[in-house]
Amino acid sequence: MAIAPVPLLFVCLGLCLGTALAQTVPSHNCGDLFTYMRRGDGSIIGVFTPLQDGLTSLDWSVVFTAHGTSQAHTVSSMGGYPDKQQAFEKMRSGGRGQAFVSFQNYGNELPKLIKVELNGHVYCSASDSREHLPALAAIHSLIDPERERRLQSPHELIRTLRSAAWKGFAAAQAGGEVITRGRFPWLGALYEDNGPTLKYSCVVSLVSKRTVITAAHCIHGKKALDLWVYVGRHDRNTHPESGATLIRASSTRTPSQYDGNPVPDSDVGIVVLDTEVEYTNYVRPICLWTSRMGLPANEGDMGAVAGWGLDENAVETRYPKAVNVRVVTREQCLSDMKRAEDFITPNTLCAGNSNAHGPCLGDSGGGLMIMRNGRWTLRAIVALAPRKGLICDLRKYVIYCDVAKHLTWIESNIVQ
Repeated sequence: MAIAPVPLLFVCLGLCLGTALAQTVPSHNCGDLFTYMRRGDGSIIGVFTPLQDGLTSLDWSVVFTAHGTSQAHTVSSMGGYPDKQQAFEKMRSGGRGQAFVSFQNYGNELPKLIKVELNGHVYCSASDSREHLPALAAIHSLIDPERERRLQSPHELIRTLRSAAWKGFAAAQAGGEVITRGRFPWLGALYEDNGPTLKYSCVVSLVSKRTVITAAHCIHGKKALDLWVYVGRHDRNTHPESGATLIRASSTRTPSQYDGNPVPDSDVGIVVLDTEVEYTNYVRPICLWTSRMGLPANEGDMGAVAGWGLDENAVETRYPKAVNVRVVTREQCLSDMKRAEDFITPNTLCAGNSNAHGPCLGDSGGGLMIMRNGRWTLRAIVALAPRKGLICDLRKYVIYCDVAKHLTWIESNIVQ
């Protein structure tokens, strides 16, 4: 439902020159989620892009602050970008439906973005050092009309409710959301030969036609010929699974300094597959983090982690779930997790979720995925989470092996 913009009046602090003068674009901490963009007519709009593919409903709530001018000025209500129809088409094809706001009657300084909330999750927020600045909010829901029409059907509604009830007992991670198949096509599952059956072990990420990356502790001390990788995997209860392929490992590789020590300083491993995978809509490699990307000075990156780990009730899962997490600095991690200081090193990375959601037992080896230049990149590997009885204590942070600190070793061991 569109919400009419509400004009806000301010006292003029300087000469209001209109859009003919170049406008100052404020900084923000929302990363690839938001960008200021200039249109062909010279006006500047703010464009919001979800960090995940495949969302069919977008419930945005964003907040800006701004210096005053002598004119009534607003942040408009949101609309689909570049228009609603094209936004819906992206959503239906499994992509990301974008939204935008326009800035009306501002002088030479655009509003500053200080908060973004999407589907009930706060992705970024910041205070504004400039005191007594009014807040300007834009709220919008964007739902695919085709999905909305289906939900009017009693049969579809019953299926949706049944699905929601089932997820309460068989979630994939502690919190998060079940992902649609193909959303993360590099996601795969590692299995061990357990005599008459294959036993699920860890999560892997496909990085080439012959190579997957996982945690070293998932493969250390195990015979390569006893390991299998299921690429394109989604439903763990189905075998064989259409569109997925089970491939035997031909070799495994771990850094020379890794010797099974529980400290996740070098807990990264490579599994070389016996045969090449065939790329499809459900099987694609993830981009590797590169040295050219650099490391943020204060971290704060938002990322995603996906896998088939135990849920908050220690129940095994059938379908993968994804959880959004924020990377924190090593100093903050050490301060908040003093009992884990022996496991937090310059080669590890910490990330957490304000709702205490995140990877748990069975999610080891999964990739911490961070968006860079419109593409998901593999930044770190799930290594260690604090325990609380049979499940994980996710009130603080999960510790990851930082891929950015092992690039030379990884690149030299990948088989294309």
